[in-house]
Amino acid sequence: MRLVTLAIVLVTALSARSAESQYPLWDGEESVEAYANRVGLEPTKTIDLGNGVLLELVLIPAGTFLMGTPEPEPVDEEGFYAKIRTGVVVLLVAGGLLLGLLGIVVIRAIRNRQRPQYSLAWFLVMAIAAGIGLLGGLHWYFSAQALVDARSEYQAALARFQSSYDWEKPAHEVTLTQAFYLGKYEVTQEQYQEVMGNNPSRFKGRDLPVETVSWEDAQAFCKKASEKTGLVVRLPTDAEWERACRAGTKTTYYTGDTDADLDRAGWYGGNSKGATHPAGQKVANAWGVYDMHGNVWEWCADWFEEYKGESAVDPHGPAEGQYRVLRGGSWDFDPGRCRSAYRFGGTPGYRSHYFGFRVVWLVPRTP
Repeated sequence: MRLVTLAIVLVTALSARSAESQYPLWDGEESVEAYANRVGLEPTKTIDLGNGVLLELVLIPAGTFLMGTPEPEPVDEEGFYAKIRTGVVVLLVAGGLLLGLLGIVVIRAIRNRQRPQYSLAWFLVMAIAAGIGLLGGLHWYFSAQALVDARSEYQAALARFQSSYDWEKPAHEVTLTQAFYLGKYEVTQEQYQEVMGNNPSRFKGRDLPVETVSWEDAQAFCKKASEKTGLVVRLPTDAEWERACRAGTKTTYYTGDTDADLDRAGWYGGNSKGATHPAGQKVANAWGVYDMHGNVWEWCADWFEEYKGESAVDPHGPAEGQYRVLRGGSWDFDPGRCRSAYRFGGTPGYRSHYFGFRVVWLVPRTP
């Protein structure tokens, strides 16, 4: 009995400590700066890799998000029709009242054999009836237009869902209990050269993302960078990557749903002219992260597996597998493969001039 009691006490203590070590979750509205201030962290960090070569990171808030590609909700047409009917009823009632008042004025004029006359009170009543009728007509029009727009948006969302891949589905809720710092940019060739002493990239340039690196090369970089700086850096998990990419959005890209939105966010087959580009030339997301769409695919820590559709807390993928997760698309791929939800896998030892990475620095919360 004492052993059972002791076990309960230990479990309770560990659970309490675990809860205390979790960061408050992002509320979905506040800026990164406001969140950082609330949890006592800096919104950005800089790691000195040596010889003046710096690695910039930005804070990614702990929180809950929908991971993957969700099936769109059908349009609530009955709700729209109810609004349309309300507008029609108001228009008809007000219009009928106005016509009735005008009819009374005309009939009086005919009976008295004089020009139509009405008092100021009658004028005000007719003006109010006309105004109410106008409002009813506008409500009718805009409700009908909203229904047309909702149908159009639903069809577009359904088309995106149907063109997505099975390994992005089903969408599921994920909670990350730890805030973390993510590379503001993909690891550049200058940074890789400083840490590893070589530059395997096909497209040369100090500010270009390093590429032609395998998952194993990325892991080696993390290990050496950690040893060199005394700070533990690693690859992001699959969930951390998508959380950081979306930055609170639910759209196809963090800038929107169209190819034009992608063009603002990243370098892909439609605008790259067949090469990578220097880090940070496109629009950052709401949390200050650049190039999450396009430029180079980014290795993640997880083994690749299809989603099970279950809610998850701090997922890290399976314990073993054949492929490691790659995210974000690259300079030579179509828009569909540069989406926030898109993912695929590569063998850990495979190198390609499409593949690069960025790093995470996790700061455990101290009670």
